[in-house]
Amino acid sequence: MEVLKFKNLYERNNLGAELPVAFKFLENLENEFINIDDIDEERLDEIIEYLVNKRANTIENFIILMRYYKVIEKNNLYIHLTRYTGMLDVVDNILKRLKATVEKQTYELVIDGYQLPFLGVAPKDLPYYIDDFMKRLDDNLNDDLVKKVLTGNNHDVSEKTQLREKIEYENSLNLKTYLQERHARKVKELEEHRLLNKVWFEQTITEEVVDFVRSNQEVLSASLVNEKLYITKIPYDTVNYLSATDEITRKYFGCHCPFAREAIRSGEPKLDYRFCYCSAGFAKFPFEVILGTKLPIKTLETILSGSDICRFEIDLHNIEYKK
Repeated sequence: MEVLKFKNLYERNNLGAELPVAFKFLENLENEFINIDDIDEERLDEIIEYLVNKRANTIENFIILMRYYKVIEKNNLYIHLTRYTGMLDVVDNILKRLKATVEKQTYELVIDGYQLPFLGVAPKDLPYYIDDFMKRLDDNLNDDLVKKVLTGNNHDVSEKTQLREKIEYENSLNLKTYLQERHARKVKELEEHRLLNKVWFEQTITEEVVDFVRSNQEVLSASLVNEKLYITKIPYDTVNYLSATDEITRKYFGCHCPFAREAIRSGEPKLDYRFCYCSAGFAKFPFEVILGTKLPIKTLETILSGSDICRFEIDLHNIEYKK
């Protein structure tokens, strides 16, 4: 275990009070598994299964592991942990919106006997939680309501994360110019991560990734055509997405959704494509903050519907924006 690097990380970030607990946690894992440094993703899965069995699968412990693997530059293990944490609170937030949208009796019919996914669920098992959930929604809600319930800020992203972009928009000539400038800033951000060999969210950034984003303004920004915004999501793992030699692998590395990815690879269960409206909610959130209003959105292409990209449309015909 690389004690000094870990200790320095906590001291640099004024987390010294948390260090004894964090160090003890890693030390216990080291005693149990002999070595927590030179391992692969499969061995990390065994550690997570151990935490689940010990009821130590807490957010705090996952954060410790993510900090540790990031500081010792085991980017593959850090990224693998995000495949577990990416599902946090998503279903809970959808259920909150469901409760606020439908009658009490309908809500209770949907949730009766439903088991929520928990932190540490093996990625291969997550699709079954959503398959069950989507069937429950479909049995009790019409199509429009299913989409409405799913389409929200299900990751609880803070509006504060978008305030810089809101200021950039307010200082721009118009929305079209803002989108061009936003895209240029995102490309520059990726290029900086590539040069420093830093993980960008859950991704490794290469020159090919930067070129891929640079070639399409819809990726990490949007294009404005006939008063409609078009957004294309960056693939979850763009490096492997670009190098994939078969359709299934390409779709697998294209999909961000932790609830869907393993179903794409294995073919089971066959998930309802409308669950991608959860991703649509994530895609529109930054623009809702920037424009200061709720926005309509629809899916044009998604991986669950058969494409190898996820692309969305936001209609601005009845929305006030800078022209």
